[in-house]
Amino acid sequence: MRRLAKFCAMLVLAGCGLLLPARADAQFAKGQKNLGVHVGMSGVGSAAALGVSGELAYTDRIGIGVWADTWSYGEDFSTVLGPGSWDIRYIALAGTGAYHFEVKSNPKIDPFLGLALGYFVVSTETQAAGSITYTGDASRMFIGGFGGARYYFKPTMSGVARVGFGASYLTLGVDFKL
Repeated sequence: MRRLAKFCAMLVLAGCGLLLPARADAQFAKGQKNLGVHVGMSGVGSAAALGVSGELAYTDRIGIGVWADTWSYGEDFSTVLGPGSWDIRYIALAGTGAYHFEVKSNPKIDPFLGLALGYFVVSTETQAAGSITYTGDASRMFIGGFGGARYYFKPTMSGVARVGFGASYLTLGVDFKL
C-alpha cells in the first residue's frame, strides 16, 4: 500500500505542472520520445498495477515502445491447524507497437491503437499452519491489444489513458516528451 501512496503522490506532483500556462500543440512526430508513469487495473487478480512506459516515434504514425507493470495480491486465513497466507506477485514486461492517428482539428490530442507482446514474471508463496511453506512460479508470455489517447497539457507533458487486454485493461498516467 505504501508503494501505491508514493506513486499517487508522484502523479499529483507531476499534475501540478498542469497549472502552469503553456502552448501545447504536440502531435506525434518522427523521433519523438515519451516516458511515463501510470496506474492501472490489472487483468489478473483485480489489483492496482503500477508501471512505467516509454515510446519512440519510428515514423510520424508508428511508435515502438516498452512498458513494465507490477502488482500483487494475497490473503491471510485461519484453519483449525493455525494461521496461513498466500501471496502472488506479477511483473509484466512488454514490447509495444502502436499506430497514431492525426487529429487536424485538435493538435493536443494523440489517439492510438496498438499491440503488446510480453512476459509475465509470476511468483507465489503459500504459508500454511506451522512451518509448511510453498513457493513457485507460473511465468508465461502474453499478447495484448490496446487503444488510447494522449492529451497534451503542455508541449512536453500529457495525460494518457489506455484501455485493452493483456496485463492491464485500464491505465491512467502522465507522459513526458523528452
